[in-house]
Amino acid sequence: MIQQIQYDTDEIQKFLDATKNSKLNEYNQTMQKLLSVQSRIPIISDIDPTELHQIIKKLKFMQYSFKDFIIKEGDVSQEIFFILSGECHVFVGNKKVGAIPTGSTFGEAAAVFSTKRNASVVCSSDKMTALSFGINHDNMDFCAPALASLYKNLALQINTKLEAMNQSLTKK
Repeated sequence: MIQQIQYDTDEIQKFLDATKNSKLNEYNQTMQKLLSVQSRIPIISDIDPTELHQIIKKLKFMQYSFKDFIIKEGDVSQEIFFILSGECHVFVGNKKVGAIPTGSTFGEAAAVFSTKRNASVVCSSDKMTALSFGINHDNMDFCAPALASLYKNLALQINTKLEAMNQSLTKK
């Protein structure tokens, strides 16, 4: 027989408020960490911190170990990653096609164009720390200049990667 328990609605609300405040505090602490490294991340370095807070979502610091997958080819996700320490290798199919060192951003194309991941990215160092975030398109009206700056920076970064890839292909 299932026993029915009566809960005090005030107690439930207190629990929900505490949980919400805990998550908000955790997010604010993570945002403070982001702001402390903002100048090292070219795609967001020139964005006002107040507006940055409005256009970033799902902000997380992630730890990876050797051979951990960060991105899998064909997956659908809109996370952008910035490597704070460590490095990764990039694979298309089973072929290694590149490396991503500390201080680099990756994953931006799928985030901007809402496409499937075109490569797998695997941690190639003993440990890797990365910042992971998405773009909050819901604040387009409020933060249009910040989003415009972010997209311009992302486009420049994607272009730089394409130029490097073209140069490496023409050398072969």
